[in-house]
Amino acid sequence: MLLVIAHAVETVLLVTGVVALIRCAFQYASRTENWHQLNVVLFHVQSLSRDEMKWWYIAMFSLILGGIVRVLTMLTPA
Repeated sequence: MLLVIAHAVETVLLVTGVVALIRCAFQYASRTENWHQLNVVLFHVQSLSRDEMKWWYIAMFSLILGGIVRVLTMLTPA
């Protein structure tokens, strides 16, 4: 039962992280009207605004936490 809950938490965290990263990218692209260089959201975060950084931190925290849960569930015996 605990393994099922861990998989559900992992899925929620990873999906939340991806959605937050997409929101950050859309906010950046809307603000700068530069839809061709969305890699800024991943590699050049210094150019993000305060609101975009908020979503970027939420995305990274959620993705890292989801990855940690994934590794922990892989290490536990079934």
